Amino acid sequence: MFVKSTILGCLLSIALAGSLAAENWPGWRGPGRNGVSTESELPTEWSETAGIRWKTAVPGSGISNPIVWDDRVIVTASDGPQQADLHIICYATDDGRELWHQRLWGTAPTRYHANKSSMASPAAVTDGNHVFAFFGTGDVFCTDMQGQLQWQRSLANEYGQFENRFAASSSPLLYQDMVIVQCDHYGDSYVIALDQETGANRWKRDRPEAWLSWASPQLIPVGNGQHELIVAGSHKVDAFAPATGEPLWTVNGMSRECIPTPVFGDGSLYVVSGPKSPTMAIRPGGRGDVTETHVRWRNTRGAPFVPSAILVGERYYLVDDAGIATCLNAADGKRVWQKRLSGAFTASPVAGDQKIYFTNERGETTVIAAAKRGYKRLAQNSVGEPVFASPAISQGCIFLRTNRHLLCIDGRGSDDQ
Repeated sequence: MFVKSTILGCLLSIALAGSLAAENWPGWRGPGRNGVSTESELPTEWSETAGIRWKTAVPGSGISNPIVWDDRVIVTASDGPQQADLHIICYATDDGRELWHQRLWGTAPTRYHANKSSMASPAAVTDGNHVFAFFGTGDVFCTDMQGQLQWQRSLANEYGQFENRFAASSSPLLYQDMVIVQCDHYGDSYVIALDQETGANRWKRDRPEAWLSWASPQLIPVGNGQHELIVAGSHKVDAFAPATGEPLWTVNGMSRECIPTPVFGDGSLYVVSGPKSPTMAIRPGGRGDVTETHVRWRNTRGAPFVPSAILVGERYYLVDDAGIATCLNAADGKRVWQKRLSGAFTASPVAGDQKIYFTNERGETTVIAAAKRGYKRLAQNSVGEPVFASPAISQGCIFLRTNRHLLCIDGRGSDDQ
């Protein structure tokens, strides 16, 4: 009996340790919306046939990153005339089998890029009980984790069709019992907070001076349990009180068109818009226009148009659309190194286990060592299919969406895939 109990206790400890080590990737750019995972023992090398745990076909089009919660990985997609047929699809993380598929409708499809966007550009987000999905058609849907539709809102019907030329790509975030969506476009721009249970408005902040953005909102801590809601848009960055939508502060200096999502770390907010516009490090807090008082540094080198940047340790990394990777010192914005990577880039980099993963449009991922003084490439891996969606990291794996498939990469596969 003692032996059995000891063995059972050991197995339970191992299982518990494994579950504690696993981290969910609940929305756009992961748990902190910054592209960084705390997991270890992540894969370094793989190919089209090796290191792939499973590969499953994904219908339709979409560049939304996969989201992962426990044993489920979820993607959105669109197809049909004008990409107006919408999908939320849930797969098992262990073997890629489809668990459920919710087919939905789009009320106001808009323009989109033939390859780099569709009505399914924004990433969904989950709290583990519900999935919230926003589409370029201006629709917000809420399902439970079994795929049953709970509510739907057509923001386009209520407040006007989205008029960005590459459709909407801003991914919603969760705050307390609200889901917050940034809706900047050529029409009437606004930020809106919806009740998670009912979809009803909790607050709506009109932004008549903001007319174009594909960036996603960011939530940052500012001490004493308080947060600021950060919205990067045309020509400026705004901060709001997330509970009420009250305007807090503004920093000017962004370009006319903004796509990358800000990141936060070590007390500073890092924002970039481009191309050929500055990266800025901003100290949060203050009221009103704080451009002259709260910008810690600016750097005009390496600004991307589409990919978001990433902060790992004391280094801030960017890759522009043409593949020029730049590493800046996060403390002062000075360049540490600059390197041309292979290919063009739409996906944003992700990091974990002291590695940074840059995936280009050909489906090649350059893996580099993070936080090194110089550039050190560890591997370059190809899955043989175009990739425009950013990867997700969870449960020791990289979940990579190509234009036709969803892959689970664990680095331990074999050539018999």
